[in-house]
Amino acid sequence: MTTVRGDKRTYRYLNLVESFREGGKVRHKVVARLGEADEMAQSGELARLIDALGAHLEGGRAQELSAEAAPSIGDVAAVHSYFLGLRLDELFGRLGTKRRSVNLADTVFAMVANRLCAPSSKRRAILDWLGEDVALPEGVQSPSLDQCYRALDALCAGKVDLEAHCYAALCNLTNLDLRLVCYDLTSSYVEGDVAPSVRFPSKAFGYSRDKRDDRPQVVIGLLVTGDGIPIAHHVFSGNTNDASTLPAVMTDLQERFGVGRIALVADRGLISEANLEAVAGAGFDHVIATRLHRDGTVAAVLEMAAAKATRWVKIDPSTKAAEVSYEGRRYVVVDSTERHRRDDRRLQELLSRTEDKLIALGERVSAGRLVDPAKIGAAADRILRDSGVGRCFMTTIGPKRFSWDYNHKALRYETELLEGRYVLATSLEKKTASVTDIVRHYKALQGVERRFKVLKDFLGLRPVFHFTESRVRGHIALCVLASVIEAVMGKDLAQAGVMDPELGDQAMTPRRALRTLARIRAVRLVADNGIERRVITKPSALQATILVALGVDTSTWQSRLSA
Repeated sequence: MTTVRGDKRTYRYLNLVESFREGGKVRHKVVARLGEADEMAQSGELARLIDALGAHLEGGRAQELSAEAAPSIGDVAAVHSYFLGLRLDELFGRLGTKRRSVNLADTVFAMVANRLCAPSSKRRAILDWLGEDVALPEGVQSPSLDQCYRALDALCAGKVDLEAHCYAALCNLTNLDLRLVCYDLTSSYVEGDVAPSVRFPSKAFGYSRDKRDDRPQVVIGLLVTGDGIPIAHHVFSGNTNDASTLPAVMTDLQERFGVGRIALVADRGLISEANLEAVAGAGFDHVIATRLHRDGTVAAVLEMAAAKATRWVKIDPSTKAAEVSYEGRRYVVVDSTERHRRDDRRLQELLSRTEDKLIALGERVSAGRLVDPAKIGAAADRILRDSGVGRCFMTTIGPKRFSWDYNHKALRYETELLEGRYVLATSLEKKTASVTDIVRHYKALQGVERRFKVLKDFLGLRPVFHFTESRVRGHIALCVLASVIEAVMGKDLAQAGVMDPELGDQAMTPRRALRTLARIRAVRLVADNGIERRVITKPSALQATILVALGVDTSTWQSRLSA
């Protein structure tokens, strides 16, 4: 019995304990937590457990009992519920038949469940996690390591079929709305040999969003619906320019998922005049953030928004927006109080840091330690190029002479026009989308950023330890599939009103829900006469609420007696 004192009451938890000797001392190890004692007593679960143990009495003598295992059952069962709900067992059953892999569906399920419940390498998932930590649902076979590797090849080859299947299933389950699609990119570094490889041609060095310039990478493009559910992904070479990915992605989206007029939402790194023409040519509307510097059009739009006659629309307590028409195009300027504070603080820090470096350079020149104008100019260029605010300064250079001053026009642009603001370009007409709608559409892009965070921080997308093109692409497809399930889980938890007990005003995340369900265990008790009993620990009130919200069928969880 474990006693825990809370703020208002004391909780007593009933544990199954194994006694053993270590170094001449008797020690105890908890092999299963059966539940809160008072709740078990009130529900009758404690009496049923005692009756079950009593079944092992012979002639008044209690049989010796041992707990052989106590794997988790709740978290994996929840994932299985969604795997079946999306009919993924049917899809991979068909793909497995084509590839003569009868266990493909079970293999993919086991790997998806591992991503969601306890991300690890495929080897550890097979040897440790499946072997010791969890109980697979009834009828699901535990795969071998070789089957897992072959399943990655199948995921790579079947990516198009998988995405089409998930899209159709999600349309039925969640009323998927594809009128708004958000697109963004991330990168994922790969371990192993850094040299180019004919077996892995997409591996290349490029701009690393993981800040791992020492590793080659691949670039991943993700398409997500306005409510945050992934519908497709693309894998590009690690040195791919962001903007160059958009036309092909748009063409693919229209060909595979064309359902009338779609509005694309993307960030400023993907914008170019050619891309906007490609988006329009594919029949898409767009909401795209513009570049904020070195763009005369954006400067003109910000000037127009700064006029006193501008009509601002309140979006929320700290955000307002204004519509501007310029050269026949519609723009929305967004102004945020929080962004004002952030931009001002950052600008002052960068200006101060740059001033100090320019002053130090001037002192070197005045002291005669630097006299060559070319070298003085090179030193000044290095300072301004890396400063982030080089456009706000002007320099004068000559033999043994260096001076600097502010570029007041550039400073005005930063402090009076740009600070706290960003600009959205859109093709959506007023009758189709208001200013508030445009801002809301753009903020939906945060759903892609959340997906990337889930992929990397929760599902363990990286580091990647596979060394061939098909295995890496299969691993990415596996993680994206797990992300689809996580996104739908999140929607169901929110709609059911399941709140995080530690963050009372926030819906419980799938990560927290699965961790909570992992505490439900299937305890296998074995008597010395060979009789076995499986006892499922009783779900707590919170666990029961989560199980209902996620639609988990617990009818097969009854305790079982076997000889």
